[in-house]
Amino acid sequence: MIFPSSFMKKGTLRSFSLGSFVCGLTIGVVGTAVGATRMGSSVFPDVPAGSYYDEAIGEMYGLGVITGFQDGKFKPDDNLSRGQAAVMMKRLRDEIMGIEPTTSESDRSGSSSSRSSRSSSSQAASSSSSNSPPPVTVNEFGKLRFITNAYKQEEDDGSTNVTVIRTGGDKGMITVDYKIIAGTAKPDEDYEAQEGTLIFQDGETSKSFDVKILNDTDNEGDEEFTMEIDTPTGGAEIIDPKVATFTIEDDEGAGSSDATSSTNSPEEGTFRYSATEYAVSEVAGSITIRVERIGGAKGAVTVDYSMTDGTAKSGSDYTKTSGTLSFGDSETVKSFSVAVSDNAQIGGAKTVNLALGNPTGGSVLDTERKVSLLRIADDEVATFGSGSIRFTDNEYEVVESEGSVVILVTRQGGSKGVATVQYKTSNGTAHESTDYKEAEGVLRFEDGETTKSFTVEIIKDAASDVGETVNLNLSNVTGAGISSPSFATLWIY
Repeated sequence: MIFPSSFMKKGTLRSFSLGSFVCGLTIGVVGTAVGATRMGSSVFPDVPAGSYYDEAIGEMYGLGVITGFQDGKFKPDDNLSRGQAAVMMKRLRDEIMGIEPTTSESDRSGSSSSRSSRSSSSQAASSSSSNSPPPVTVNEFGKLRFITNAYKQEEDDGSTNVTVIRTGGDKGMITVDYKIIAGTAKPDEDYEAQEGTLIFQDGETSKSFDVKILNDTDNEGDEEFTMEIDTPTGGAEIIDPKVATFTIEDDEGAGSSDATSSTNSPEEGTFRYSATEYAVSEVAGSITIRVERIGGAKGAVTVDYSMTDGTAKSGSDYTKTSGTLSFGDSETVKSFSVAVSDNAQIGGAKTVNLALGNPTGGSVLDTERKVSLLRIADDEVATFGSGSIRFTDNEYEVVESEGSVVILVTRQGGSKGVATVQYKTSNGTAHESTDYKEAEGVLRFEDGETTKSFTVEIIKDAASDVGETVNLNLSNVTGAGISSPSFATLWIY
């Protein structure tokens, strides 16, 4: 069924995105979405949720173009100096051209708006002038990378074009090898095995190859493989992402169901990360990441964990590890640690991508929470305490035929210690039992966990509703503060 892309509400036209997939920001030649866009209001407490600049601030923060003040605020209404504008433009230029900032460069300029007074701006300028300009790591032959680190395709869609780009330089002819590495997806069963060499002629900045997916009739859930580029020639080099994950969505039904529900989980269990995001201060030394086995706990099973660079770099910001978690019969929680490194640079928060794979013994992966994000907070930029809890947005939307909607709750400004918050739905213009099922409970944030969720089930009826509302409330917080929005509206269409 095709639904309209916009709905009337409060006399205005509201755009609406069907389903749970939200396009995120991608910089490159091909607009391949890789995830949901982070809002600035989820990072900075003084950025109003839903403001016209909320999404832009979140995207630029994720790229490292802006980092905020040392007190953790963004101060969106403050004036921007010429020096601050120059720093931001240089960071954006470096991101587009694939230029990696040097240590001294990061140390000198930690914020898009790091100085708001004339005296502190002068002090920063004086400090900068006392140092020699940092070397710019430009390679005239180019730096090669995948355009995105994640691809996703349904198994009956045929093939997908995968792009490798050459940034920062395009001099001369260069080559780079690519190959596909098996994961839970198997070569010549789930996809056509291949490897090869991409040739960039002088001046060429983009090359691609096709990955062919093979359809089958097995009800096997989503499967993954990875793609890798290596062995550059002609003076070129490789930068991240040099590895991309390809997810094949099962069209027989197992991969499209919500594995969070115990009714859809095998008796051996479903694996997921305990939170959709984690955070740790760089001075903490390490963080413990919990993996849950839900919906069943029969028998001995295992699941692999791994991590890849986001904006954080392995070896300088954290120590990359991978391994296998073994669950005995009836065991439901296991954990692993990630070591983080402290430094004196003002570089803003950095991210690490976490992933689960290869469940055994009949267990499966949660389709939504088989991946998570670790954010390493910069203690030179902001303090890191117990934080405060809030909704990620003022409003949420769902089409009633979808059956349910996931509501995200975040803990910002720090995640030290255990915190809890009570959530509850109540009638707006929608009515409990006829339009939705009441949702009430307590979310528990373990140490380091920053994003949790609860689900509101929607009841489909025959009435033609313009849009009905459900009130969402957070209250009775322990172990942390509470911040706005602690009240949100769910719109049902």
